[in-house]
Amino acid sequence: MTISSAWRVIVSSRSGGGKARRDWPEIAKMLKARSIEFSEKITDHAYHAIELAREAVLEGFRKLLVLGGDGAIHEVLNGLFSQEEVSPSEVTLGLIPVGSGNDWSRLHKIPADYEAAVDLIADAERHTRVQDVARVDTLMDGKPYCRHMMNIGGLGFDSEVCHRFDLAKERGHASDRQYLKSLLSGFLSYKCLKFRVSVDGQEFYRGPAFSVALGIGKYCGGGMMQTPEAIPDDGLIDVTVVGKVSKLQFLHKVPSLFRGDIFKNKEVIHTRGRKVDISAAPYSYMEVDGEPVGITPVHVAVIPAGVKVVSNM
Repeated sequence: MTISSAWRVIVSSRSGGGKARRDWPEIAKMLKARSIEFSEKITDHAYHAIELAREAVLEGFRKLLVLGGDGAIHEVLNGLFSQEEVSPSEVTLGLIPVGSGNDWSRLHKIPADYEAAVDLIADAERHTRVQDVARVDTLMDGKPYCRHMMNIGGLGFDSEVCHRFDLAKERGHASDRQYLKSLLSGFLSYKCLKFRVSVDGQEFYRGPAFSVALGIGKYCGGGMMQTPEAIPDDGLIDVTVVGKVSKLQFLHKVPSLFRGDIFKNKEVIHTRGRKVDISAAPYSYMEVDGEPVGITPVHVAVIPAGVKVVSNM
């Protein structure tokens, strides 16, 4: 097989409500103007980016540039981990952010401005670093299911909203307005579940909780910080548990999520480790990088230095 020095660009047609696909011709001109060699593939259905990433590696590409948001780069990562041609750590991921939340790009300080983001790709050799990945094992339709995470996952309230929004997307409703409707309906109806959280084989928390967050990165939900002290290359998963709180108490805590000082709240505890096991009664949905990935029980294990990324950190 011939190994290509070019970038394979994966354009997520759904990202940014179709903005990635609309803006691709403009971005392609910028790449060409900087003499960046590339070929592109455009997604045409959900989870297509997983297939395209896998195919790119099998075709000899070792540099994948994603045009999209958190969901798109999550799919590409899982494409890398679903092939056996090479170790995922031999492939470099780049991103030009065109999503809504753009939390992974916020972590790596990737500019939202297209010109600046393309400049970063043009100088990728100086801006490549490794980051950890987490393997997440759940149950999906009663069967074992696996996904890989490069930013943040959650259970409890977060995953309930994600589940509701995913059901709406299946019905063809994927707007920001629909997400707000899912957020509101989930908030009004949600009741704290009973969780058991073990970290590196030791019980860390047992009892009712509003949410449990697991972080390789620190940002989610458009800039919230549920795991504000997470470091993407320390070989550890950060764990934050928000204990039982009323809806009114939770609303009062929302500003601390954006300030990054959520740990000042007495109902919030945190730790970090290499392996995390979570169960819930009766069960909790699980979301990874904003995507629903099944239900508890959940086992999460870190893969240190799992992938190379173009970063401005």
